[in-house]
Amino acid sequence: MVCNSCGRNINNENANFCEYCGASVREGSNYYQSEPQNASAQVPPHTPMQAIEVGNNEKPVSFLNWLGTHFIKLIPFVGGLVYFVMLLIWSFDSNTAESKRNWARAKLVYMLVMFLIAMVFVIMIIMMFNDPVFKETFWESFNKEMELYEDLYKNYSY
Repeated sequence: MVCNSCGRNINNENANFCEYCGASVREGSNYYQSEPQNASAQVPPHTPMQAIEVGNNEKPVSFLNWLGTHFIKLIPFVGGLVYFVMLLIWSFDSNTAESKRNWARAKLVYMLVMFLIAMVFVIMIIMMFNDPVFKETFWESFNKEMELYEDLYKNYSY
């Protein structure tokens, strides 16, 4: 029996799939041909299944590497800045492991979103403090508290 897809001879007459390319040999009515459909097609070389693995074979990032990555933030005074700069380097460096590069990119996007949310809250608080109704209410409350403390201070003077 000859595979219609790759043109190789299949020794097992009961096979449902080609042992070389994995194509179905039971599709269509001419699966017992002695010649492949495309005689000019070249037969691909036999490759073991392990060589066809999807993905790359890079080494995983070690435990100590991840631990060091997170301890960068603990450097006094400059840890946050160094951490941010390292995230930029890891995100765009081609020598960084793919898993760490993707993590650094995701972390940068997360930091950007959190920064934007924080800025929205700061703007809302600034707008609240500039509102005349808030100012009036705040100063009325503040003056009442100051009067209360002045009365307490007068009553308990030494």
